[in-house]
Amino acid sequence: MILALLLTACADPPTPLSPAAPIWVEARKVDDGKPVRVHAPADTVMPSVEGLLVERASSGDDGTAVWEVSGKAGSYILEVPGPAGPVPVYVDIGVDGPTGGTMADLATPPARPPPVWPYVLAGVVGLGTLIAAGLAAWKRWRPIPPTAPPEPPDVIAVREWRALRAQTELDPAELALQLSAVYRRFLDATRIWPATARTTREILDNLGAELTASELECARRLLSAMDLVKFADRGDPSRTALADLFEKLDADFRRLVSPQSGGRPGPAAGSADV
Repeated sequence: MILALLLTACADPPTPLSPAAPIWVEARKVDDGKPVRVHAPADTVMPSVEGLLVERASSGDDGTAVWEVSGKAGSYILEVPGPAGPVPVYVDIGVDGPTGGTMADLATPPARPPPVWPYVLAGVVGLGTLIAAGLAAWKRWRPIPPTAPPEPPDVIAVREWRALRAQTELDPAELALQLSAVYRRFLDATRIWPATARTTREILDNLGAELTASELECARRLLSAMDLVKFADRGDPSRTALADLFEKLDADFRRLVSPQSGGRPGPAAGSADV
């Protein structure tokens, strides 16, 4: 490759090397084997430089001429005489730029800045790693809130009882059966014997030592609610007895499940009434 760089060192202000100047070059780069074409006044006496061949190629009507400069591979300086003094014409033949000596001080094109995306990618990866490490540390060292204490059995029983009583679409017998199951589960949670696996008679026998006679009757109605519903349904077609029966069952349930009940060991504090 032939890199021809024509620079001027003229009086203040300097004259640029261009078609408007007395001395200029057509191209900064030429292929190997092709000449560098220098334009200068026709009466210019070109200097001789070892390794270069300078030949006049043509003359113009405007008093200028064109010289072709060729030679061996290397870097050269042509001190072309000009109106304000010698004009240095830098010629590179078969090389990319200055290789030393007087050519070492020539300005070279600035290096292309390195791509930015590797730094951006590294920053993203570093930030992601930092965030992941922070989250892991936070999960490991964050204070664990204490586990909420379990709900007292009476609170659970009251909630289930109210939910069943709100289901108006249930058949009276089915409602009574499920209400009895709520009371059995309550007994299961507050006694050391499994009420849900015992018959009504066995449960009443176990409760006999804890409850008064009136409380024991309440328990009997709750445990036998489905049978009582069937009996009331047969005895009163108007179903008035069913409404009275469920009111009694509510009262029985409130009396036996409430922590204020005096005939049995009550559940933990914080219970709710029906």
